[in-house]
Formats: sequence, structure tokens, C-alpha cells
Amino acid sequence: MQEIELKFQIPEGALEAVRAEFTRLNAGQNTDLRLRASYFDTPDRRLAAARMALRVRQEGEDWVQTLKAGGSNTMMRLEDNQPAQEPAHGQPIRADLGRHAGTPAQEALERVLSWSMAQDPQGHGTGLIELYGTDITRTRALVTVGKGTLFEGEVELALDLGQIHSGSLSVPVRELEIESVSGHPMAVILAGRDWVARHGLWLDTQTKAHRGDRLAREAAALLAPTAAAPDQAEPAVHTTLAHPAKVKSGSTMDEAWRAGVETCLEHITGNLSELGNAPTSTPALAYQLRLGLRRLRALGRLWAHTPWALPASSLDKATTLTRQLGYWRDQEALAWLPEKLLAAGSPARPLPSPTPPPGLPADVVALARSALATELCLDVFATLLAPERPADAPHADLLPWLNARLTRWAARCARHAHGLAKLPDTELHQLRKRGKRLRLAAAIYAPLWSDKAFRRHDRALQSVLTGLGRVQDEVVAQAWYAQLAQQEPQAQFACEWLQGRRKSLRKKAQRSAQRWLKRRSPW
Repeated sequence: MQEIELKFQIPEGALEAVRAEFTRLNAGQNTDLRLRASYFDTPDRRLAAARMALRVRQEGEDWVQTLKAGGSNTMMRLEDNQPAQEPAHGQPIRADLGRHAGTPAQEALERVLSWSMAQDPQGHGTGLIELYGTDITRTRALVTVGKGTLFEGEVELALDLGQIHSGSLSVPVRELEIESVSGHPMAVILAGRDWVARHGLWLDTQTKAHRGDRLAREAAALLAPTAAAPDQAEPAVHTTLAHPAKVKSGSTMDEAWRAGVETCLEHITGNLSELGNAPTSTPALAYQLRLGLRRLRALGRLWAHTPWALPASSLDKATTLTRQLGYWRDQEALAWLPEKLLAAGSPARPLPSPTPPPGLPADVVALARSALATELCLDVFATLLAPERPADAPHADLLPWLNARLTRWAARCARHAHGLAKLPDTELHQLRKRGKRLRLAAAIYAPLWSDKAFRRHDRALQSVLTGLGRVQDEVVAQAWYAQLAQQEPQAQFACEWLQGRRKSLRKKAQRSAQRWLKRRSPW
């Protein structure tokens, strides 16, 4: 069974208003359901690695065993629910894999756990152990959304309040889940937009299982801090890396477009959710989020002027978020500069603080929880729910169209790369942006070409972009110091020192560009 749902975190300050709304929706007759669950995995987290979660949960008087697995995107998940039995008095809760016999879940469990139902009917030999648990009070409400429109549908709102616990540790749960019951699945998006706008909720694609697994690792490290198992000693923060789209040579245009959007969306939402939930932000998460946004923008440019064009308003949101992240990134990337200037004879002074972009959140975590970030994700989810384009749409043959598109992009980069050393700074920056767009778009559809040829071309192009990036970083730094020099003339030393390095950096970038120009593209 495939469920269509979205989950949002509720800021502590908005909780009472959300509770009051549920009371209104249920006419004051709220029926709360106690949900107590135990989650199981192997000690080496094979289920978690496969984006799966296995739980046994008490739901009021009933017991249910559930296997959840990732679906085609973070809005759609696979779920198999089977009746379970209450454990005998004094006995621990145990998972019985045989309950999933004859379902797609059986095949998934056999594959991931190397389990044979014929030899081990209940799966006791798989080494499954309880890693963490949840104790939740759920309040439900059914509402009709988009009444009288094409997107009318009934959705279930589930307010989950409680905690996740493992060992001596626990974390609070304040979540709103919105799941499609009937009608158009777009109703889930419409309901989500409404709650975000009125209560400041933020999208979270992490499951309770994800948060529970992280808590279990932390609890295990507390018990044995010097002898933690390698998998338990991993950092609590998990970055979502970029992956190519799931495409093949026979994919249609619509399949390739959807696969491209889904891989960008997974990259963005995974890192947004981790930033929003992690105790502290990390540069790695911010970097991957910024990369995900750039990939989405490159994809948008690739499919522009086709029936699959992404909405301009969505791409504008991605651009704004990219610039906001870039404000912090530039300061981190140039943190080395004051020490270098001091060694070169400059007076000691901190790195100048640039003017922040409009609407900049307090920090990266606040950005991840911002309405703008959630609205962008909801936009992209909505785009995926749109009907498939007609089979006779223009550019019906994927590979020839894509090859021609990337060839034009590469040719434009090549024209400017030949004279790279003499380009003005602004044109050099434009060349870098075009090169990054080419590299990101090609990487999304990398499975369509020879892996060896693609990797050779990608490495050569990346070398060019790295060189251009060093030039651009110092151009930015010089502008900061030039502005400071208007009030502090001694800052002129930094401007001159940076200008003196420019020629050498450009030559290095030019050599990389010459090597790339000799490299044959995979397309």
C-alpha cells in the first residue's frame, strides 16, 4: 500500500493554537489515541540503511506490526500493516516477520535482511533487536480541502504529541501529519500550505524512525563511550548526498523529468529536515542544501521552454535561499584571509562583514525552518502531482534532445573559456555559473552515458570550476575590503594584496580550462 502524506514540525510557541484548532475541528469532542511502539533493526542498522522501518505498535486495544519503506519520493511511502498479538505478561515485544508473508514487504525483508521465510518463518535468526520506542498521543480530524475545485479531497490531520525514547535519553514529539484519504492528492499540499501560513509549521521529511535511530546511537555511545561499535560512533548528523536520477536510455521525457525532480527534492528535503532537527548546524549540511538548491535550479534551466518547465516562482524561491546560504558560505570560505594578510604585513583586523541579503534568517537552522524553505518544497511536491504531459509533446525522444541541449551549453562555455585569462571579472563569474549549471545538469542524468567517459569529463570540468571559484572568492573579498577602505584607509593593503594574486589564479584556471577543452564530452 502506498500512502500520500506530509509531516510538519510544530514550533513550541504555536502548539496551543494548533491544539485549539483541533478542538474546534472536532467540536470539542476530541478522541485521543495512545500509540506506544517498539522499533526493530539489526545491530548494524540494515533496515535503516535501506530506508526501512519495522515497528510493533499498540493502538488503543489493538496491536499492529508495520513495515515502512521509501517510495518514489519523500511524499509517497510504502507501508504494510499486519495485525499483531499482545505479548504475554512479562514478555518483551518481538517482531514476527512471518506476518508480512505474501506481501511486497516479505520480498523487501528477505532482500535486506538475507532472510529466508522457509527456513526461519518468524525471522528470529535475523538478529533483530529493539533499538528505541515511542509513546505518542494522537488526535485525529477529517477535513475536506479544495471543495468545489479540481483538487478537492478529504485528508486526515493527525496531531502527534509525546516522546521518542532510547535508554536514558528522550526527545519530544510535536508533529502534524496530513494524509490523503480520498479525492485528489493535491489536497494534502493545499492543507499543508494553510497550516504553514497560519501557524508557522515547517516541513520535516524525517520519520520518527530516523530520529529514533539517531537517539539510539547517542544512547549507546553514553553507555560505552570508549568502546562504541563503529556504526554507533558515527556523528549524530546525517547529510543527504546528491544522487543521479533513476533513468535509463529507454526512459520517456516525462519519466526523466520526474526522476530529475525527485532526486533534487530528496537532496533538498533531506538536508533541510536534518538542519531543522539537528542540535547544531554543520557546514556539511549547509553545503549539501545549497548544492541541492543549485541542482534544482540547473534542472529548471534544462527543462525551460518545454512542457515540463518548472514554475518560475518556485525557482525564484530556490534562488533566494541559495543567496541566503551563500552569505554564510562566503564568510566560511574566506575565514583564512585575515591570517594570511597579517603574515603579509597587514594590520590585524577581522574579515569585513558583508551586507546581509534582505530577509536573512538568524542562522542556517532558522533558514531550514523558514516558511520560504517549506513553501519551496511544497511547490515542488505540487509539480510532481501534476498530470503527465501528453505523449506527443515536443522533444519526445529523450536522449537526442538532452544531448543537443548539453552540447549547446558546453559550446557556450567553451567559447568563453578559450579567452578566460582576459575576461573581465563579471564575465568570468558568468562563465563559472554556466559551467556549474552544465556540470550539475549533466550529473543528474549521468546514467545515460558511459560511466568512464562521464567521470573523465566531470573531473576536468570540476577542475576548471574550482579554479574559477578561487578567483571569484578573492574578487568578493576584495570588494569587501574596498568598501571598508572608505572608512579605514589601511584596508587598502588587502585590496592591493588580493589584486596582486589575481593574475596567478587566472593562469591556473586557464590551464584547467585548456585541459577541459581537449576532453571529449560523454554526450
